[in-house]
Amino acid sequence: MKPLSDRQKNWAETHLVRGRLRTIARPAYRAVLGVQVAAASLLSRRPEAVDTSGITAVIKTFERPKACARLVRSVQRLYPAMPIVVVDDSLEPRPIPGTSLVSLPFDSGVGAGRQAGLDHVRTPFLLNLDDDFLLYRGTHLAAALDALSRHRQLDLIGGRVIDLPLFITHDFRRASLFATDATPKVAPGIRFGNVEVLDKVPNFFLARTDAVRAVGWNPRLKRLDHAEFFTRAKGRIVSGLLDEFRVLHLRDPFDLGYRAFRDDLAADVAYLRAAYPGR
Repeated sequence: MKPLSDRQKNWAETHLVRGRLRTIARPAYRAVLGVQVAAASLLSRRPEAVDTSGITAVIKTFERPKACARLVRSVQRLYPAMPIVVVDDSLEPRPIPGTSLVSLPFDSGVGAGRQAGLDHVRTPFLLNLDDDFLLYRGTHLAAALDALSRHRQLDLIGGRVIDLPLFITHDFRRASLFATDATPKVAPGIRFGNVEVLDKVPNFFLARTDAVRAVGWNPRLKRLDHAEFFTRAKGRIVSGLLDEFRVLHLRDPFDLGYRAFRDDLAADVAYLRAAYPGR
């Protein structure tokens, strides 16, 4: 399904998320998500046949312990041998069995969190994950690993992020970066097998650890790290999108406590305007 229009988003925010229909919409929305998660988990009981000894999953989480635990369970179910690093800057970081916990000061932000997770990776590859993702039998991590192994020109492979409950996907061929004079090492649109080179891919990606370290994350950015990371990555690493590499995204617009932090963008916007005056 195509993304909602701005008009549809505004209507839903006004009437369903914050308006009179919230008391009906919130439990209905979460019930549908619950059914979808149960179905995905039931159908994803068998581990995928792939050697994950060289991959570390890195999860940045903040004030969503249930969502993070749900994601960890999905990783452990499909890839039981994969090391998992959880970076938590919640008020009370919670350890999850079978993972390595990196605790940061409260609300350190996503830039500092992702960098802290990267600093703890000791494997040649890392799997970058948001805490409201869910791995399932359509993830096909083996395909992404095979593509990186076959095509040394590629440093980072992003996958398709599917927003539940409406199965919305986004076209990253239209994704923009901040103003930069960098020239891409490989032109967008070039294909290596089934991987299409793009300047920017989703935050769900498998990458060579050394390549990501060459870019790193900006600790000044608490929320808006995505486009800035790939702006600095342009000309330094080669990113691509593999459509069969997928993850489910369980966004919860009704979690207003979390959103009070997530939607506080003023400091990031001010920083980015100063750093990239062209955009």
